[in-house]
Amino acid sequence: MKPLRGLGLMLLLAVGCESIAGIEDRTFEAPVSGSPECEAYCTDVMSACSAQFAAYPSRTSCVQTCDALPRGEAALANSVECRAAKAKLAVTTQEPASDCPGAGPYGLGTCGSICQAYCSLLEALCPAQASAVKDCESSCTALEASGVYDLSKIAKGDTLECRIHHLTLAAQDASECDNAAILPRGGACSDPGDTPADCDDVCRVAMAACSGGLAVYESEAQCKAVCKALPQGVVANTTENTAGCRLYHAYSAVADPNTHCPHVGPLGDGHCGHDEGAVTGNCESYCLLAEEACATDFASKFSSQDDCMKDCVSLPGAKLDQGYAVASVGSGDNVQCRALQLSRALDGQSAACAGAFGAAPCN
Repeated sequence: MKPLRGLGLMLLLAVGCESIAGIEDRTFEAPVSGSPECEAYCTDVMSACSAQFAAYPSRTSCVQTCDALPRGEAALANSVECRAAKAKLAVTTQEPASDCPGAGPYGLGTCGSICQAYCSLLEALCPAQASAVKDCESSCTALEASGVYDLSKIAKGDTLECRIHHLTLAAQDASECDNAAILPRGGACSDPGDTPADCDDVCRVAMAACSGGLAVYESEAQCKAVCKALPQGVVANTTENTAGCRLYHAYSAVADPNTHCPHVGPLGDGHCGHDEGAVTGNCESYCLLAEEACATDFASKFSSQDDCMKDCVSLPGAKLDQGYAVASVGSGDNVQCRALQLSRALDGQSAACAGAFGAAPCN
């Protein structure tokens, strides 16, 4: 009987080993292989840059992101070779705080600019999101570069670093492309909807998206002065007469400036602030800013905001969708000319108040 018991034990062990082998076959995958340059680069950057200095969430992410980067010269270029040289330096010096950010995907001026790095990866890994903007590198300047590269801190938030991090994830999973896009759409790289709007954000995006003949402010300082005179609102606003609504339209203007730039301006063009039915879409903003910018003149002419609204409705340009650009509203008896004068008054040019109530050049 002993031989039978031994045979049974051998059969049991054999079945057990087959079962274990089957689990192993299903669980473990062969590592992703890249070009020799990327394999060497990722060996260096993954060994030298870890924990809070990690450049990539995994070796696979590193290899696949590397394969999407341009090839070129090692010095200062947005290239694999430049990053490989920085990674090798990080191995040699063992100073991850100074060497690892440049060795990673960000560029940082040591391997191309951060916008060059972002745009080249966006085009290679997420072409649909790249095609949503006409000039990626110009549009990229609208994004906040926080200067933080710790992967545990940049997985969320409306920053350029967050978008680049999600591009390294998109190298493995294309569904991450929406998080990496320039225009935030409620994903990981956008602020929660109840976040108070920040005028620095509004004006950084507005000045990048609406320039030249489409500019709605004469300077960033003027933009901030107008923005701070408006109700703050939150980033989820899309129609309210708030800074939050103008941030929404500023981001929209990155992709479609002709449509959305007027909505970012001081009047909102009936899309940020309007009365019921939007019959006098520009008057709510005009009257609010008039009282904020020129309180003495406002009080001498109107008894209240409602009184101002009644007067405004008879002016040309009172309705929504009238358009607004500083290059085309410098004169004329209309709401748009008066709004430009109010913008100047809010920016410290008190003499502009006269024009804001119908004197030259708005007569």
